[in-house]
Amino acid sequence: MKAARSAKSPRSTELAKIHIGAEQIGLRRHGDDSAYRDMLWSIARVRSAKDLDAGGRQAVLKHLRNCGFTDHSPKAGAERYKRGTPAALIRWLWTDLANKGIVQDRSDRALRRYIARHANVAGPAGFDEMAPQHLTRSAASDVIEQLKGWLSRGASPSPAAAEKSTASSPPQATE
Repeated sequence: MKAARSAKSPRSTELAKIHIGAEQIGLRRHGDDSAYRDMLWSIARVRSAKDLDAGGRQAVLKHLRNCGFTDHSPKAGAERYKRGTPAALIRWLWTDLANKGIVQDRSDRALRRYIARHANVAGPAGFDEMAPQHLTRSAASDVIEQLKGWLSRGASPSPAAAEKSTASSPPQATE
């Protein structure tokens, strides 16, 4: 039996925010973090975030915020499916399919896997998920049409699934 997870320490939370902030404002790039390490040196005279004390972590976080880092999480789904976008329409259609009992798994992961298999988008080896936000306009349009076709052909929903279907009208994707 595994022991219950303890709450994260303030140090580990602050270090995570520093790393996220550095990536968010572009200080860390794949294979090159010299700008990040230079920033750490100029602010706190260390080359690694693990060597920061509490004051140093706060100073670095303040600097990152002044450079544009936002360390608050958006509300769940607020940024992922911005209203009026093709991604929002894709998600709405997927949810409608699930509400009607046509799709068994309504999760975002299931949607990403569906898109990866049906969007005809080339990806690296082992590529098995694709978020709707990352589709080109053409690929998004193809996925939307596939989901609409699936919805129109749809299987007869179970009575329980029919009761859950409370969606009114789909959001419209704007060009």
